[in-house]
Amino acid sequence: MSEYDKYVKAVNKIFEVIAKMKENWKGQDNLNYIASVEDYKQIVIDSSKNFSTSIKTSMEELGND
Repeated sequence: MSEYDKYVKAVNKIFEVIAKMKENWKGQDNLNYIASVEDYKQIVIDSSKNFSTSIKTSMEELGND
């Protein structure tokens, strides 16, 4: 499994757990905390794209020896 695949798997797991928390923790404070964590979801997705691009670039550079 590549580093990128590990990263994606970990991120997906985090947001799966957050979704379960949202279903089971109905208190308004809890929902507010969960919403604040979910605000970072797009940042994480964008970072994964950068991570993927940097890995591809590094692999291409290795192939240019």
